[in-house]
This record gives sequence, C-alpha cells and structure tokens, in this order.
Amino acid sequence: MSHDFPCFEDKSRYSAESFYEIVERYNLTSRQAKNFLTSWNDIRSNRNCPYLGDRWYDMESRRPMSRDFYEHLLNKPSGFMTKAAKDILNDPLLDKQEKAKLTTADHVLSGQTWGTFVVARYTEVFEDDFPKYVGECLTASQTVISTVEENNRFKEYTVNDKTTGGTLRLRVPTEKRYEAAGINKLWNKNIGYYVEGFPFELSEEYLDFEKEYLLI
Repeated sequence: MSHDFPCFEDKSRYSAESFYEIVERYNLTSRQAKNFLTSWNDIRSNRNCPYLGDRWYDMESRRPMSRDFYEHLLNKPSGFMTKAAKDILNDPLLDKQEKAKLTTADHVLSGQTWGTFVVARYTEVFEDDFPKYVGECLTASQTVISTVEENNRFKEYTVNDKTTGGTLRLRVPTEKRYEAAGINKLWNKNIGYYVEGFPFELSEEYLDFEKEYLLI
C-alpha cells in the first residue's frame, strides 16, 4: 500500500520561514505553534500508518487519536465566565483555595469533540492548510470560567460509550450547551458586561460536521 504525503519539497509552502509567518499571524509563541504542529503531523501520520493504513477507520484508534489533539491544545482564557462563577470569585467570605475548588476553566467544548472533527476532516480540510488547522486549535483552546457543578452538567452532553459504538457524540449542539445548562449570559471581564447567547464563532466546517455526524 502506498501512502501519499504533502510534498515538503515545496519550500514556498513548507519551510521554517513560512512556519514562523504563521506564528506571527496568529500571535503565538514558537512553543505554542509547535504544539499545534505536532498534533497536525500526528494526525497525518496516523491516517497514513504503515501497519494499519488509515487508523481513523479502526474504532480502537479513534479515542487515542482525538485525545492526542486535545493534549496539544492550550488553556487560553477567553475572559468569559458564568454568573455563578463570577459570584464565587467575588465572594469576600471565600478564600483563594475555596474559590479554586469551586470553579474551573472549562474549554469551549470537549477537546476530544473537536479532535473527532479535525481528525475525521483532516484529509479534506486541514492536510494542506496548517493555518486553518491553527485557527481550529485556537478556538478549541479557549476557556470559560464556570463552577465545578456547571462543568459536570456540560460533561453530560458528551457521550462515548456502547450506545454510540465507541464514537464520540453530542446530545446538545455546541452553540446551545450553555443554554441547555440554564446559563443564558456570560460575563465578559474584558469589556465589563454580560453577553447573551454563545459568544464564540465556530467554523462552518465544524458546524456542518456536528450536524451530520456528532448530534444524537
């Protein structure tokens, strides 16, 4: 079986210089960009495995492949927090340790959910477009401060068990996850007021994939 890889002889597209142009464009550190580059290369390798071919079609491989994507994400504070989390963090009767115990930095969506999308759509969308891949990584890296209780509710919207055949699925659309948890507004500390609805922009590619493959 032959495996085709992007042509890295094309120095105009794949070079250290072009890589650092991407670093600058997305305002990343070199280390952050290399984290994303590692997972981008990992997906390419796993979808062209010399032993198993395209490992995405091996059900036992899907979880570790999507997990690899998650492990290379950042924890990038968005500035948003739920009202309940804001109340805890501003409570003068709670000390720093108590506040930390009751709140958590929750990614906009489970990293493995995003991993399922980028791995499944890698060949069509991301294999020849590392900048686009970086954009998805940055969206997936954003965090919102929520309470631990709220975070436990969010986890209920992701399913990966025998009922889904071992494939990650969603009970609630990403843009409705806060609403489903009874959260109708988020505090944006960057501008100092509440914002209603889901404040993050998701790519059309992700939304189409979610609608067709992830929702149950």
